[in-house]
Amino acid sequence: MLKVSDLHVNYGFIKAVKGIDFHIPEGKIVSILGANGAGKTSTLKALSGIVPISKGSIELEDKKIDGKQAYEIVKQGIIHCPEGRKIFPQFTVEENLKVGSYVLGDNNEVKENFSKVYEYFPRLRERKNQIAGTLSGGEQQMLAIGRGLMASPKLFILDEPSLGLAPIIVKEIFQIIKEINKQGVTVLLVEQNAFQTLKIADYVYVLETGNIVLEGTAEVIRNDESVKKSYLGG
Repeated sequence: MLKVSDLHVNYGFIKAVKGIDFHIPEGKIVSILGANGAGKTSTLKALSGIVPISKGSIELEDKKIDGKQAYEIVKQGIIHCPEGRKIFPQFTVEENLKVGSYVLGDNNEVKENFSKVYEYFPRLRERKNQIAGTLSGGEQQMLAIGRGLMASPKLFILDEPSLGLAPIIVKEIFQIIKEINKQGVTVLLVEQNAFQTLKIADYVYVLETGNIVLEGTAEVIRNDESVKKSYLGG
């Protein structure tokens, strides 16, 4: 579905991403693991058109999308759920969700997506008229994911969805990501929580200082000694 070749992202003289290649097959969960500063978020922003690439190419379904504006990439079906949730705190839950559906021209599809989101996240239905800024951290993360789903993504990019959440909420979020994937949505997941990520991912890339240093199936990565030491506490 998505093919990234020789991707470079620079911020002035700082080389954040240094010529990486990766592929995301349709219908799979692909994860990028790495510590802070590894280049994970810069990679995602490049895919979404938020930052320009310095070199390389990005293809979605065999069509080049590098160089396109972010709103054009959204219309192509790549939806980015950013680190830190970035909800609209002054809007209600339902208003936030409506914002996510702005690219859709079909009112029936919007209604169907509301039903799906409320099925995944019953708490959002209960709080649909509540101001989003008053939600708990876990509920805000659910809202951010739900808002992304309202756009009917082909590729759903999730950046650190478990960040700052209680363990019981983290487990719930990962279960929902797995369920979203089972319903046919391709997922690119960037996480520091390697333990939970390796439970649900099909394929994993490990990024360090802007370079991919290891890749393989989740099982292969889980059993790699360097990953155990760096990410799994042993």
